[in-house]
Amino acid sequence: MTEEIQSGTGASLAIRLDGREEGLAFGGIGAVSAGGSSRLLIDYPEPCRSEILDYLFKPGFGAAFAYLKTEIGGDGNTTCGSEPSIARTRDEMSHPNYYRGYEYWLMSEARRRNPAIELDALEWCMPGWFADNKPWTQDNADYIVAFIKGAQSWGLEMNYIGGCWNERNYDRDWVVNNLRPTLDRNGLSHIRIVALEGGHPGLEFCDELIDDLEFRDTLSAVSVHYADSYMRSPKDDSELAGPNAWNCGVPLWSGEDFSLSGKPWSNALYMAKSVLRCYIRQRIVKVNMWCPIASMPDNACFCNVGLMKANEPWSGYYEVWPTIWAAAHFNQFVHPGWKYLDGGCGLLPGDGAYCTYKKPDDSGHYSIVIVNGDAAQSITFHLSHLSAGTLHVWKSDGTDQMAKRYEVTPTDGTFTLELDADSIYTLTTTTGQMKGSHEVPVRTPFPVVYSDDFESYSLNQAPLSPKYFYDNSGAFEICESPGEGKVVRQMLNNDIIHWIPDACAFTFVAQGTEWEDGEIASNVFVEEQAFNGIGYAGIIARGSYEKKAQADIPIGYRLNIYKDGTWKLLTKTKELAGGPIDADRWHHLRLACDQNRILAYIDGSLVADIVDSTYPLGSVGYNSGWNKAKFDQLYIQYRPVEVLLVSEWKASVASSEAAGREAYNAFDGNTLSKWSANGDDLPQWLGVDLGRPYPVKRCETFMGLAGQPYSYLIEHSIDQRHWKVFADRSSSDQVAVSPCYVDVNDEAMARYLRITILGTPEGEEASVYAFKVYAAIEGKR
Repeated sequence: MTEEIQSGTGASLAIRLDGREEGLAFGGIGAVSAGGSSRLLIDYPEPCRSEILDYLFKPGFGAAFAYLKTEIGGDGNTTCGSEPSIARTRDEMSHPNYYRGYEYWLMSEARRRNPAIELDALEWCMPGWFADNKPWTQDNADYIVAFIKGAQSWGLEMNYIGGCWNERNYDRDWVVNNLRPTLDRNGLSHIRIVALEGGHPGLEFCDELIDDLEFRDTLSAVSVHYADSYMRSPKDDSELAGPNAWNCGVPLWSGEDFSLSGKPWSNALYMAKSVLRCYIRQRIVKVNMWCPIASMPDNACFCNVGLMKANEPWSGYYEVWPTIWAAAHFNQFVHPGWKYLDGGCGLLPGDGAYCTYKKPDDSGHYSIVIVNGDAAQSITFHLSHLSAGTLHVWKSDGTDQMAKRYEVTPTDGTFTLELDADSIYTLTTTTGQMKGSHEVPVRTPFPVVYSDDFESYSLNQAPLSPKYFYDNSGAFEICESPGEGKVVRQMLNNDIIHWIPDACAFTFVAQGTEWEDGEIASNVFVEEQAFNGIGYAGIIARGSYEKKAQADIPIGYRLNIYKDGTWKLLTKTKELAGGPIDADRWHHLRLACDQNRILAYIDGSLVADIVDSTYPLGSVGYNSGWNKAKFDQLYIQYRPVEVLLVSEWKASVASSEAAGREAYNAFDGNTLSKWSANGDDLPQWLGVDLGRPYPVKRCETFMGLAGQPYSYLIEHSIDQRHWKVFADRSSSDQVAVSPCYVDVNDEAMARYLRITILGTPEGEEASVYAFKVYAAIEGKR
């Protein structure tokens, strides 16, 4: 309970904490590993990998996640990429492969560090062999049981399982009459079922539970997604939990939340405040963050989203972001089962919030987590029926996180705390917390020459995929090929139950940077026809994904062999060259890019020399149809662009901004968020302040529609008064490129840059996913 009191020095906020006013049980702050977001973590060398895992899961060290939910893989794209299935066919159900992927490995590492961590799993996409290619069948219940038994084979006992389809739908009768009985028959009666996981109809789902006691008694939690807000967009009152949700008898969770970069302090503040507001406004007791770690390549969908970042395993480099310590302000001081003190939870002036938690014993120990808003203020706490012992005050702000500041001892049950603006505090009577630390390795680039014959991999060790490979859709797996040694094999040759549309199978090599000039070479063999057409397989250069259709045909140059006896050099939309070939044997393919010159070789012979400017940069990888295909003897050589990104998270401004599409979205490191002008009037401009002058050499502009023509002007300045042209693409017949426009200037010294959008595709407003500004590396200008 809060009230304003007057003192000799002015107004102070008073909060009265009564240890008898116990509310619901705190469920902890958890993590959601799904959508391919954790893929590159398992490729890290030791000890770096263990150090990263300490920041995520080790109690009293970092975020100390209390819960981990993983994806049950189904071989389709589920946000950032594809996670493999344990059983791709009905026959495989008699011997599922529990070494595929990395989620069992991640669960085992989490449980090794924290034996008390709760484990959960949920389906995004599913195998296609379920009866009638539908999710709500006995086949699916059996598949989920097989997944749980896979965890047991890793020495893990899970706590929960999703009784629904992530962010899609559910079937009440299937949960009650199939899933629950199947779990029980298989000795898994201890596994608790969670629904609705972000699907329709949201928290109105609880209305059904009020009247359906059988269904209610089958569930252990109702899990919605982004309960208080989605990516900073607050929910209005009509979207919040109501009395039926609070009184349905089942705990409420925000089963997936955050979905932002943890790098800026503003996002750490937002995340911590959202956790508090979830309980204050909706009685939600557990909040789970997607994703715990950004271990996807920087060209993947939702790249740079997570509480920390680790996507360069070749060097061991990683980044510990402020959100790790925002989570620590909860998980290191409050444990699942502690009780909220309802009188000690509320909103603060200046858009702040606080919650108080009491240890469920006779000790009287308690912790208070406070997110202070945009102004400093003073709070006086009045205690009753709580420990009178010393309180340890921990603080995080934009300069320093998870710092133990001082101690305060209540006098006659009262103490006063002075709060700085935009800060997170935890006050606790407990001890044992710390800001863990490991030395981060020096960042080094991906080798300019890289090869892999795939012979060094174990077939009895996760993840069964080559180092640094990142499947966008489909399943590229290390296999033993009789008489040929180990190869990479694309395994999916049937339809699946898709989460989003998957048009073909493709995988990229995560190299840390998209490159312009270089080559990829590999041996390729198309084994069969696809289930839905002509079988094919090949290599990709300058490849990337389609933002509006994340798992569609990849952007990039593709050199493919087709089972009908042809080869083709393709873009996403057109054939550049082609001819006949013997498709019943291995072929050595090589695809090289040298500025606008694209060269294709088959078995050492040049078969195409094309001038094309459709794709200026991208990644290399493999692709195939929905057919089995083999790949071997990978070779990559490229010329890195030696520049330094200097615009990420720098101050930004625009001529206008649409709600939820503010200017900073173009500088947040995530090429799926974007700036959009407010309306379709032109011209519109977007600007950035680099903070100091740099010798700017390069700009990459990811427009709102990739592959569509835009006209624009980029200017630069030292003082915002005198502007010079960096790049002029104002011509109305501007060429369309994908994924971005690349502009180079060797003469620009600039602190400020702005891009003015002059022309857009018909019906489109001015918008930019990312505006990346690069400077010369010191000593290499």
